[in-house]
Amino acid sequence: MSSALKSVLVPELKAAGFAGSFPNFRRDRADVIHFVSVQYDKPGTAFFLECGAHPPGEKTTSWGDVVAQADLRLEYVPLTERARLQGRGGAGGSSQTEDWFSYEGFGDSPEPYRLLAASVASMLPQIESWLTARERGPNLSTMAA
Repeated sequence: MSSALKSVLVPELKAAGFAGSFPNFRRDRADVIHFVSVQYDKPGTAFFLECGAHPPGEKTTSWGDVVAQADLRLEYVPLTERARLQGRGGAGGSSQTEDWFSYEGFGDSPEPYRLLAASVASMLPQIESWLTARERGPNLSTMAA
């Protein structure tokens, strides 16, 4: 699955101005930093894309560490400022494994993986809408109120 995402999804993220390497990407703008990350489940049969936005500048963690802007990652974005792009929409903010993009049983042929990666890439406008306007698309799960 990683190979298909790298060949199909990553070029779309790069075209949208994201930098980084698989599975973590960021887009620095003057007023905000956008993050997108591919997150797999432990058995390696499903994944989702998580995104979030953080203001520019350093961040002081709740335990007192200061993180420079260059070192910020999605993990530093509060959960309420993140969203997950997944195969099924997350009613009520849920994001269960069965909602994620599943590739269980795809076998050895690369084609089903590429088709899933292309499907995910076609949903990137939902991430863009969340990051720029906080609009929740049908395949986004959020913890925002």
